[in-house]
Amino acid sequence: VARRGLLGRPPPALAAALSPAQSPALGSTPAGRADGSGVLGQAEGSGATGRAGLWTMAAFLLLAVIQNQDLIIANRVLPAGQAGSFAVLSTLGGAVAFATLTVPLVLLPRVARGQRHALAAALGVAAALGLAGVLVALTFPTQVVTDLFGSRYGAVARLAAPYLGAMALLGVARVLVAAWSTGARHRAAVALLLAAAGTQAGMILAGGRTAGSVALATVVSTGELAVGLGAVGAGRWVRARHPDLTLVPRIRGRTVSPAVKAVGALTAGGLIVRLLIPRGLWLDEATSVFQARMSFNGMLYNLISTDVHPPGWYAVLWSTIRVFGSGELAVRLPSILAGTLLIPMLYLTGKELYDKRTGYVAAAAGTVSPFLVWYSQEARMYSQFMLLAVVAVWAQVRVFKRGRPLDWAIYTLASAALVWTQYFSGLQVMVQQAAFLGAILYRYRQGRPVRALAVGWLASLVGLVALLSPLAPFAYHQFVVNQQNGKGFTLTPSQAGNGASSTVQNLSIYSLLANVVWLGWGYHSDSAMEAIVAMWPLGMLMAIFVLGRRRQYQTTLLIAAAAVPVLVLFGVGAVKRDLFDARYFSGAAALGVVLLARVVTGATRRRGAVVLATCVLIASFGVALFDQQTNGSNPRTYSFREAVHSLNAEGRPGDVVVYAPTMIGTVVGYYDKGQYRLRPMSTNPAQDQARGRVFVLISPRLMSPGQPAVYGRVLTQLGHHRRLLGRHHFDNVEIWEFS
Repeated sequence: VARRGLLGRPPPALAAALSPAQSPALGSTPAGRADGSGVLGQAEGSGATGRAGLWTMAAFLLLAVIQNQDLIIANRVLPAGQAGSFAVLSTLGGAVAFATLTVPLVLLPRVARGQRHALAAALGVAAALGLAGVLVALTFPTQVVTDLFGSRYGAVARLAAPYLGAMALLGVARVLVAAWSTGARHRAAVALLLAAAGTQAGMILAGGRTAGSVALATVVSTGELAVGLGAVGAGRWVRARHPDLTLVPRIRGRTVSPAVKAVGALTAGGLIVRLLIPRGLWLDEATSVFQARMSFNGMLYNLISTDVHPPGWYAVLWSTIRVFGSGELAVRLPSILAGTLLIPMLYLTGKELYDKRTGYVAAAAGTVSPFLVWYSQEARMYSQFMLLAVVAVWAQVRVFKRGRPLDWAIYTLASAALVWTQYFSGLQVMVQQAAFLGAILYRYRQGRPVRALAVGWLASLVGLVALLSPLAPFAYHQFVVNQQNGKGFTLTPSQAGNGASSTVQNLSIYSLLANVVWLGWGYHSDSAMEAIVAMWPLGMLMAIFVLGRRRQYQTTLLIAAAAVPVLVLFGVGAVKRDLFDARYFSGAAALGVVLLARVVTGATRRRGAVVLATCVLIASFGVALFDQQTNGSNPRTYSFREAVHSLNAEGRPGDVVVYAPTMIGTVVGYYDKGQYRLRPMSTNPAQDQARGRVFVLISPRLMSPGQPAVYGRVLTQLGHHRRLLGRHHFDNVEIWEFS
């Protein structure tokens, strides 16, 4: 109101405070003139200033939304106990937020008067106040929470430091937004605030079931805001001091290019899709969480003695749980981030291997690819596997084209990380190593220089061996010392969806085709898979079309990197059936998306035909994704969360819950609230006697051959001792209730 002159001219100090964007310190016009009109005189008659005031109001309203909407939504979506725990966090965070609230009002008027270093001082004070709160939470987390709120809330102490850090970032962001809100960067500030507020609300609504998951949403959104504001501020600072620097216009041009906008929009859409997780944790995820909750050495010992997966991804999950807790959204965060980053990586790979058009199609397909989305929502290593597989191929093609040291380094690190993530990815690494050897021989026969490529390959190979050498004794113990246990590859879900095959115990061409369909169009009911696999002649025609055309070396590399692991594991699966599963060659799914994009863009150069083919591909993926996520007959959907929650609601002291098979104990224990006695089902029903009711929770699809008949007899015998009250069905889970 004062700036618009509706209440007369304000005092000079207030005028300076109200018009910071027009001071010399913020890179605008001089703060005053000799005629006395000054800053306020310019503002009074300026429509632009009025619009800037609206932008300022919008920016600070959005800051208030980000600070408070997590508590508002938490009170609606969380159970009472979790809502109370988050209220404790919100109170602590509010103290840090309030400490930095007045910093812009006190220090930014000095910026408006042109005082040097005033903005830096404001940022420093805000950061120092926030850091002080974080240090207190790190040093005395339990004491702070229990002394202020009581021992019942001691469990939230581990979340105090991350949440207070989020509020500290918000305080720093408030200073930057105040400095920019009336200047040239007000639109960028509001856009970043809108994105952060949307991310926060979306994450809470999609996965906010615990205080930790709500706190995680706030940490992610404030981190996103801080990174965005920092990037904008750094770019402006560099351009202001180095206007002739040629690199800056290039970077600026890229950040506002249509490609960046399109891929950014696809990535944001892909993140939203991946946050809409309709299912709870299943067996493998709960096992991963159980292992990652151990001490780091305990987790490594458990992996080396009872598992057959490398420890790379588990180290990431272990770190995530220490920061964000073990809620559903928290433990799935590494997979969600990897799956989201895969979208721009698909664009870069398609562009590097072929052209921008292929990159666009690959990124669009990757946004809704059912298989990619499924494992982006699962707390397992397969999403990271797919991301690294694409990065490795992208880096190798850059090596072939340019051979820069950075390209070699990216390829070597990505290949090593692949093996540290999933042993079977070593098949792709070997294919790519063979590609290097083949390229050297081909160039030599063509009379072209090969020294640079050969030297780079040898140096990369030495680096790769050095990075993988610490993993060798770990793998030796798992596969040689413990191989007789056969653990890690004996779960029957690897056969889910193989109803198209004449038998799920023996591999056939139908088993191969079913797994290939999964890689492209995700998981569906057995009846749907039978219909899809019956169209195998169409797939053969497409393969002939792709292979029969004149191919570039990039296409050959893609086909080999995707197909060789599938075929090798198909051969190995003839000996050990459970090793042939789409999860173990999931890198082929991401590479297959690039291949499909090339089929779309390479079949014709007509723009209309390419758009139509792209729409058909995306539509088929979209329909398959909807069916995969919502169809209860999907054989890979296990409703353990819903089943155990129903037991938590009905269970009373004295009741007993027995479960079968024994392996589901980890996932049942994950959701168990301790309201009943929990134990695995025995073959002697007399051992399941209790004063109260007996609930039997079983998952027949997870039982090995012969077990369903055994447990069926046990249920029959239990029915002789007790009265059957009811039988409840969930997706691939059943509950029998006996009085």
